[in-house]
Amino acid sequence: MKNVTVTMNEALLQRARVADARDGKSLSRFIAEAVEQRVGRRLTQFEAIERFLAGPPLHVLDENGKAPTRDQLYDDD
Repeated sequence: MKNVTVTMNEALLQRARVADARDGKSLSRFIAEAVEQRVGRRLTQFEAIERFLAGPPLHVLDENGKAPTRDQLYDDD
């Protein structure tokens, strides 16, 4: 974990302290979670694979269920 310095006005700081206390979190954790919600978090490898596999199907087979040959794929006609 890295430490960062955050600058904000007093009114915003006061509202953040009330919100973090209400949630039972430290101000540091509260801010970290807010940033994570904004920028997202890095997916695990498993999550990335699941997301890929859940995506739209790749329609590469023809009407007979056969994949194109290499020559068909790279035909420049």
